[in-house]
Amino acid sequence: MLQRDRRFLVGQRAPHKPAPYYWTQISGKREPGESLEQTVVREAREEIGCTVEVSRSLQSLPSANGKFMLHYFAVEIIEGEPSICDDELLDLRWVTVAELIRLKPNFQEDLDLLTRLTEEAANGG
Repeated sequence: MLQRDRRFLVGQRAPHKPAPYYWTQISGKREPGESLEQTVVREAREEIGCTVEVSRSLQSLPSANGKFMLHYFAVEIIEGEPSICDDELLDLRWVTVAELIRLKPNFQEDLDLLTRLTEEAANGG
């Protein structure tokens, strides 16, 4: 979960990926032997060309279809500027929650979490 001010980085998934064309957080599957944090760092480097550092875990929950466990982390960019670096994304944007709602399709889990984070920031949390 990359955030700048009140905007969050989302990518549009490529047509050959699961949930094609969905707008979502930068994500990926954990490889054997990787910690969740190592997965986050690797996926950011592969997909958006940035070196990142995990600052905290935000939540874990099952996907809507129950096939996956989703782990969300707050991440800080240490080096680089996000850009599309592989064939997994069609587009990349910094959006507010209201802007993400208008991008279709998207995941309710993402909207719920981004709404909560925006409200916490507004309340000084």
